[in-house]
Amino acid sequence: MTVSAAEPDTITGSPLLGDSSSLHRVAQDLARGVRAAHPVRETLANRELAKVLSSWDSSPAAVHPDALVAPLFPEPPPAAGVPFLPKERLLSREEKSAAADAFARVLETCEFTSGPAVTAFEDAVADYLALSCAVATGSGTDALIIALRAVGVGPGDEVIMPANSFAATENAVFACGAVPVLADVTTPDGNLDPESVAERITPRTVAVLPVHLYGKLADMAGLRAVADRHGLRIVEDACQALGVTGVGQHSDATALSFNPYKNVGLCGKAGAVVTGSAEIAQRCRVIGYHGFEPGRKNVKCEASGLNARIDNTMAAIGLALLPWTSLRGLRRTYLARRYVDALRPLAEEGVLEAPAFAPDHSWHLFPVLPAGGGAVRDAVLEDLARTSRVESDVYYPVLTHRQETPVRERLFGRAHLPRTEWLHHRVLHLPMHAGLSLGEQDRVVEALYAAMRRAR
Repeated sequence: MTVSAAEPDTITGSPLLGDSSSLHRVAQDLARGVRAAHPVRETLANRELAKVLSSWDSSPAAVHPDALVAPLFPEPPPAAGVPFLPKERLLSREEKSAAADAFARVLETCEFTSGPAVTAFEDAVADYLALSCAVATGSGTDALIIALRAVGVGPGDEVIMPANSFAATENAVFACGAVPVLADVTTPDGNLDPESVAERITPRTVAVLPVHLYGKLADMAGLRAVADRHGLRIVEDACQALGVTGVGQHSDATALSFNPYKNVGLCGKAGAVVTGSAEIAQRCRVIGYHGFEPGRKNVKCEASGLNARIDNTMAAIGLALLPWTSLRGLRRTYLARRYVDALRPLAEEGVLEAPAFAPDHSWHLFPVLPAGGGAVRDAVLEDLARTSRVESDVYYPVLTHRQETPVRERLFGRAHLPRTEWLHHRVLHLPMHAGLSLGEQDRVVEALYAAMRRAR
C-alpha cells in the first residue's frame, strides 16, 4: 500500500504552528512528493519537528512520498503479526532516554511532589495551545472533574454529554454530584449533535460536555451557539485531541490527558485543564489542591478540594517529552493519509467507510465502518486476528446507557440515541500509533481487504 505520488509542487513558507491543521498541510505536501524546510513556530512542543523540517531540502524533487518520510518511520523488529498498540513502542529510544534523564535529575533533588517543573510544564502546554492558562493535574479524569467544578457544576445539576466515550467522561459528572444526560451524535464522526443537545436542555442543565471522539473536533461553533442561547457552560473533553486546531477556542475550559496511551503520553498518569479565563484557572488550582488558596499551603479558601495536582516528577518527564509532540502528530497524520488513500477503493465500492482526511483531527484512533452492521464488523475483526495476526479493536465496547450499573434504568432507561447505536454496532479500529511502521500499515491494509472479501 502506498500514497499516490504526484508531480512535485512548490510550497509556501508560512510558519507551522504545530497544530493539526499545519500537520495536515505537511502531510498533504508529502503525499504530493514535496518535502520542504518549513519555518516552525518556536515552542517546546515543536522542537523536534522543527529539527526535522529544517534538515529537509526545500527544492522539490520527484521522489515517492514514502521515500521522503522513511526516516520518520523506522521499521520494528520482524514480528508474526501487527499489534494494535505495543507497549514497548509507546516511546521512541530518544524519548525514553530523555525521560530517564529527567527522572534522574528529580532523583538528585528529591523534589518529587512540588517543584519548579510543574509551572514550567503548565507554561509550555499553554504556549503550545496558544491559551493563556494551563493547570496540570494528576490525570485526564482529574482534569474533567476539576474543570466541571470550576465552571459551576454541582450536586443535582445536569450535564449533557455523549454515550460513546470512555467511562471517565460520565464518571467526572458523577464525581461532581451531577447527572449525565445523554444526547445523540452526528455520523460518521460520532461527536455530539448540537440539535440533539438543544432537545435535552432542562431548567437543571448547567453545562455541555462534548468529547472530541478519536481526536476529531466536535462542532464547537454549533455547540457554543446552543450553550449561549441557554446560558450554559461548555467543558471540552479533549483527552484524545491534544493539538487539534480549535480546541479550547469555544469553551470555558478544556480537559487534556497525558496518559501513556494518548498521542502525547508520559510515564504515568497526568492531565491538564486549559482555559482562556484567569478566573477559571484560579478556581482549578484551588479545587485541584485541597481547596488551598494558591501559594498558601494549608490555608483553605474552598470548602473541599482534591489531591489532584500533577507532581513535580511527572511534570519534569512531561517537559522532557513535550518536544516530540508535533513530530508524533505528523507521523499519525501521515499514517492517516495513507490509510484514507489505501481504503478509497473499498469506500467507492460501498463496502467500508473511512474517515475523511480532515485538518481538525489528531488521529488518536483510526475508525472504519464496514457495511453490513455488527455481524460483518465482528467477522472482520476475528478474521484479521485469526488469518493475518493483525490486531484491531472496538472503542467503546459498551455505551454509557448500556452499562449494567445500579443507575442504568433510573438515569438512562429512556435514552433514545439511534445514531450513537448505529455507529456502535459498526465501528472497527485499525492500528494507529506514532510507532507504527509503513510496512506494518501495508500489512494491515492488505489483511483488511482480504477480510472484507471473505466477509461479503
